[in-house]
Amino acid sequence: MSNHEQLNNAFARAMATVQIRSGQLKAESDRRDYEGVGHTARQVVTIWLVGRALCRRLIECKEPSPYADGACVLLEEKYMALLALFEHAATTIAVPRMHRELSELRGTLVTAMAELLVESSSPARRSSR
Repeated sequence: MSNHEQLNNAFARAMATVQIRSGQLKAESDRRDYEGVGHTARQVVTIWLVGRALCRRLIECKEPSPYADGACVLLEEKYMALLALFEHAATTIAVPRMHRELSELRGTLVTAMAELLVESSSPARRSSR
């Protein structure tokens, strides 16, 4: 198995886990389980960040990866879905501490995505692809 395939498989597993945890986060939000929401939100952000690191490695491969573009699209889809889930959780759970935590986690996601977009669009990166 090539390095690209190994990275892509690890990325796919991370995104599948993000999907599973996202469903759990939605269910906990709907039950207004603010402790569960906090725990799951932290987990899902951590796993998404792992996926982001793997996506970045696919982008930065010396030889262009056939998986990089698809990984970036999927990462962005999960990012948008997580932002919507965090908004949903904030509107269903009236606990100020939870709102602050969700806001901090949202900020982590936004910053990480912005950094990835800047890095992947740099002139040096575009010329190597």
